[in-house]
Amino acid sequence: MSAGSPTAYLLWAILSVTFLIFLLIHLWTYDRFQCIKWNNGRQPGAFKRLMTYTYLTNIPLLVVYTVGMARIKYHEGFVIDTSSNHFIPTPSTYWSDESKKWLLPLYFCLSFAWALEITTHLEELTFWLFLLHQGPNQRQWFRSWEFRMWYIGSTMAIIGLPLTTLLAARQNLSTTLAWIFLVGSSASTCTTICFFYVLARFPHFIEQVKAEGAEPSVVVRLITFYQLNRIRVVFRFLFTIPFFILAADGIQPPYPIIEDLFASGK
Repeated sequence: MSAGSPTAYLLWAILSVTFLIFLLIHLWTYDRFQCIKWNNGRQPGAFKRLMTYTYLTNIPLLVVYTVGMARIKYHEGFVIDTSSNHFIPTPSTYWSDESKKWLLPLYFCLSFAWALEITTHLEELTFWLFLLHQGPNQRQWFRSWEFRMWYIGSTMAIIGLPLTTLLAARQNLSTTLAWIFLVGSSASTCTTICFFYVLARFPHFIEQVKAEGAEPSVVVRLITFYQLNRIRVVFRFLFTIPFFILAADGIQPPYPIIEDLFASGK
């Protein structure tokens, strides 16, 4: 699977580096990185720090992958596809040995980054499910079925995506990226679909919080969350569905989408 031109990876690298810089500036401006210290805050907690460090690890891994792939793509350049007489990015099977040796480590960076992102999104989903199902009896988060759902799903993601990379690479390195895209986009899409349930229940949840006499600031934050996450769900689909389509097309020939210059971003 050699879809993706050097310029496409360069754009991905620029966006990921820009986001990392924004994150660092935000943390510095907020409190000089004090918020990421283990014992910082009124309720530090191991779980809170775990989720913080999970997210903070995700971005640098993505930067390593995108910058590394952009560098390799520009180094390897293009070849002429004799069947269509078009220039295409050089397939990985024709790369130099120096470039090939970096391919699998970069794939592992992508798989771990995607697994950590799934972990973050799944925690958000399960925690809101926990709040929506709270009811009159005050349950504990760490003893709830939602928490069990989170750690089972997170364990599957953290083990499953790198394991997919390893097994796919042992079979055929050229299709490894397709399998990473397929497994990662499938899990992310399922998580996003489940979020529709949260959005459907959220207006009733807000009314319930209001009826219980919550502070106006709390209600405003909940309404803002509801409005923003309707937009976030749309953008998550814009992220997962194209990757799923490319992955399904790239596992085995023929490749009607990947071989299309416009559809594959070549």
